[in-house]
Amino acid sequence: MRSITLLVCCVVLLGPTCANGATDYTGLWKSSCVNDFGVQIKPAENQMYSISFCGPGGCFEPGEWTPNSRIEGDPNYKVISSRELGIKRTDNGEYNMYEKCASDPTWVVANPPMTESKKRLDCTLAVTSKEKGVTIAWITDVRKTTQGGKGVETQTTTVEPFRPVALLNDSLLKETPGVGIHKGQSFWRALSPVSKPLILSSVSSFLDHMNEDHCVYFGSFGNANLPRWTLLTSEPLPDVFRKPSPKDRAEFYRLNTLCVHQGDYPDGQAPPCVRPELLAISEFNKNGEPEYWATEPYLWDTGLTVWENNNGTLVPLLRVCVGCSD
Repeated sequence: MRSITLLVCCVVLLGPTCANGATDYTGLWKSSCVNDFGVQIKPAENQMYSISFCGPGGCFEPGEWTPNSRIEGDPNYKVISSRELGIKRTDNGEYNMYEKCASDPTWVVANPPMTESKKRLDCTLAVTSKEKGVTIAWITDVRKTTQGGKGVETQTTTVEPFRPVALLNDSLLKETPGVGIHKGQSFWRALSPVSKPLILSSVSSFLDHMNEDHCVYFGSFGNANLPRWTLLTSEPLPDVFRKPSPKDRAEFYRLNTLCVHQGDYPDGQAPPCVRPELLAISEFNKNGEPEYWATEPYLWDTGLTVWENNNGTLVPLLRVCVGCSD
């Protein structure tokens, strides 16, 4: 009686292990144990196994990938040993071979890769600038730009002519979008620092989706009629900028021979090439070498480049084109 009781317990508790002899196929089987996909074999009803394919996202439900089976005696399975098994799911007679990599059939779902959520840039105007230094700006053209970035409602923005281009902090010069500009802010002509300052009558900003998303800040001086490419500073800098002399211009154009045919034009009707325009001379580096502030023509726009004359070679210290992506 005791042996019958043990047999019943064996069948109820162990299922296929007891019914199919000593071999228990429960576990995780893979063509190579380093793979992140394989086959999950678990005990099922009626002394059978469920056989499910698994991947990084999880496993098929029992019976969905292939019907439950006793494995031994099933022509779709080829038992090589207790740790090597062939499974055939097509009629071509070929078995896919698997090795037993774990006796625990629990399949761990892979965590999705961590990705940084891309935050929408905040182009709100600041009350005061948090940047240390003097903002360098210039006057360019009034232009219209149409934004049509992914997930963004198409809109056309009129960009006013005042555009920040750089930040000067002692002898350090770097590009800046001008996040700190504000209505009522004073600016001085770089070449006339003792003249009456100009007051920004309007400032605005927008999120530019051309190329990589970035903020664009701009403004205007109302009725002030400033020539294009006028350099401006947020503080008067009487000892930094000076007007180029004829000697400065001759040396600059000897070293810089750039010539660009700007814009689109019919074949055979190329306009005269556009040369850089020397705007100002400075020596904020205080190393005895002049810095040339000049326009740099591109095919579709004009940028600003600051060059240093280093022993007869022009070395760019700053190269910006604030309107190239508008």
